[in-house]
Amino acid sequence: MLAFLDMFEELNRFSDSAVYLYMALISSTLFMIRLGLMMLFGDFGDDGLDADIDLDVDAPVDTSGHPDSTGAFALFSLLSILAFFMGAGWMGFAARTDWNLSSPLSAFVAIGFGAAMMALAATMMWYVRTKFERIITYDIQTCIGTTGRAYLPIPPGKGLGQAQVVVSGRRKLLSARTDQDEPIESFETVTVVSIDDDGTLVVRSHQ
Repeated sequence: MLAFLDMFEELNRFSDSAVYLYMALISSTLFMIRLGLMMLFGDFGDDGLDADIDLDVDAPVDTSGHPDSTGAFALFSLLSILAFFMGAGWMGFAARTDWNLSSPLSAFVAIGFGAAMMALAATMMWYVRTKFERIITYDIQTCIGTTGRAYLPIPPGKGLGQAQVVVSGRRKLLSARTDQDEPIESFETVTVVSIDDDGTLVVRSHQ
């Protein structure tokens, strides 16, 4: 009976170790790919690292009312989530194979270390954001007549969605509405026809 329990424990340790190892390898690979893309192309959009503070030179607009690509402390960004799984995977693997901890204790240690890695990654991104923060003025009127894409569905009437457009050479995510009768679905190409006084884009489906 004791031999059977020992064998079961070994199988359980092997199973846990395999899960942690796969988690660590996959998340580490994706983490490095994401980090490399950010370094090469500066694609910080979903990680809250776009450090620009934007000011409209024509008419002051309260940008706090418009979801933009400029995020604050991005705790749940893609990079920080990958950091969590990477940290949890490697720590869980070490806890089961090197330290011979039980499954519950290994999971507790792995989750704790993963959370610490997640917080560290988010803090580092916030630090980079604030360190390289700069003020850039842009003219929102320059996007009139240009095309972009709907980011969130834009219902007809007074309902608001979001559209991604290029303003003064920079990609922006702004509130948008449409004056057409049909709704605009996510990722549909749109044309900016005008801009409301509060900075909301008025868009139509691109023909």
